[in-house]
Amino acid sequence: MSAERSRFIVSAEWVRKQLGAPQFRIVDASWYLPAHNRNAAVEYSEGHIPGAVFFDQDQIADNSSSLPHTLPSPESFAEAVGKLGISDTDTIVVYDGPGLFSAPRVWWMLRVMGARDVFVLDGGLDGWKQQGLPLETDLPEPAPATFHAEFNEARVTSFADMRKIVDEGTRQITDARPAGRFTGDDAEPRAGMRSGHMPGARSVPASVLSENGHLKDLSTLRSIFMEAGVDLTKPVVTSCGSGVTAAVITLALESIGHRNNTLYDGSWSEWGSKKDTPVVTGPADAIDGTLPAPLSAHVTKLEMTSAPKTSLPVPINIQTAIIRATDMPLAYYRFLYRQVGGRWHWYKRLKMSDSALQAVIHNKDVSISVLYVNGAPAGFFELSEQADNVVELSYFGLFEHALGLGIGKWFLLQALYAAWQSAPSKVVVMTNTLDHPRALQLYQQFGFSPVETWEELVVPASDDELIALLRKDYHIG
Repeated sequence: MSAERSRFIVSAEWVRKQLGAPQFRIVDASWYLPAHNRNAAVEYSEGHIPGAVFFDQDQIADNSSSLPHTLPSPESFAEAVGKLGISDTDTIVVYDGPGLFSAPRVWWMLRVMGARDVFVLDGGLDGWKQQGLPLETDLPEPAPATFHAEFNEARVTSFADMRKIVDEGTRQITDARPAGRFTGDDAEPRAGMRSGHMPGARSVPASVLSENGHLKDLSTLRSIFMEAGVDLTKPVVTSCGSGVTAAVITLALESIGHRNNTLYDGSWSEWGSKKDTPVVTGPADAIDGTLPAPLSAHVTKLEMTSAPKTSLPVPINIQTAIIRATDMPLAYYRFLYRQVGGRWHWYKRLKMSDSALQAVIHNKDVSISVLYVNGAPAGFFELSEQADNVVELSYFGLFEHALGLGIGKWFLLQALYAAWQSAPSKVVVMTNTLDHPRALQLYQQFGFSPVETWEELVVPASDDELIALLRKDYHIG
C-alpha cells in the first residue's frame, strides 16, 4: 500500500500536461533569505516553467507596514493578482526553487483571499529542472483577470490575538524557524532582534516537514507533530521568522486534515522586535501526559449529475413514514444525530452551540426529513441547497435498530428523490472511512461518482461535552 500524500501537492508530470489549458495558471513564488545566495527575480528571468508569472512577495504586500511582506488588503491583493492574469476560479499551481520554502506562503495567501483550487508543485523548480522538463525565458504578458477576493480574516492571527494566546494559552503555537533560533542558541538573521520563542510554543522546523523539496507522507507528518508535542485535536497557530515558512506548517496541517489553524502574519519579525513581549530560551516545555491519538478519516466527495432511474418497492410487513421537519427542536435533532451517527464518529454538530446549530438546521436552504418505522423514529436525511444550483446530501443514516430491516437502499432512494425535486445541476455527498464500511459502495451503486478525496482529522466530543448537552437538552440538574 502506497503512503498517503497531500491532496495539495501536484507532480511535475501532471503540471506539464496542464500547461496551456484554459483557466490553468502557474505562479513562481520564489523568495529567499540573504543566506541562500539566490536571487528569485534573476532566476525567474533566466528560466521558468512555461507560462509562469512571477509573484513578488515583497511587492504584493502591505507596503505601509514596517514588517516584511505583510498580507496586503483584499482589494490591493485582488488588483495585483488580477494583473498577473489570475482569477479566483482558476486552477493555480504555485512553486518555488527548492520546493517547499516560499511557495506555501503564496498558496496560503491565495486560499485565504478566496481561491479554492490552489496547489504546490512537488519538488519545486529545482526538481522540474532535474527531470529535464521545459523552461522558457520569455516574460509572459497575461491578459488581466478579475480576482474576486473573499478574505477569510479568521485564518489570520494579529499581534493583539497573539498577545492573548500567549497570555491565556488559548491556542497551541508552532514555530517553523530552525531549532537553534527557537532555543535562542543561534542569532536571528535580522539585526537587533532577540532570539528564543514565545512561552508555550512548540518547535516544528519547516525543514523537517519535507525531504529534497517533497512534503513528507501524511503518516510521517502526523508523527512529527505529535513528537513535537502538538495535540492535533486542538487549535494551532503557526509562526516563523516573517510569516513565510509558517505556511509550510499550515500546508502540513491542512494536508493531514487539521482545519482549526491560523497563521500569525507578523511572526517573529514583530514579536521578537518588541521590547515588552515575553521571550523564553531553551527547548520547548516538556509534554504534560500523553497526547491523544487523533482519528484520521479518508474523505471521498461524490457527485451525481442526473436523477436516479432506479425504483424500489416499499418495504413490506412494516409501516413507514417519511416526514419533513420544520423548525425542529435542537434537542430532537441532537437525539437523531447521536442515534444515527454515534457508531460512525459524527461529532461536528454535537460540538456546536445552540445558536450555531439553530442557524444551520433552521436555514431556509436546509431540509431535514425523519424516517418513522412502526411509529418510532428510525433515521433521517438532511439536504442543503448550495451555490451554483447544487444540492448536498449532508447527512443520511438509520438508527441501529433499523439496520436489519432491509430498508437502507429504499430510504436512500427516497432521499435522492427529494434531492432532485428542485432540479439541481448535481447532487453531492461526502463519506469517509469511519462511516459504514459499505457507504462508498452504496453511493456509487446509486449513480454517484467520486470526484475528490482528502484527509480529515476527527475531533470527538468529550464525555463532559456530551453530558453537558444531555443535561441541557433534557433539563437535567
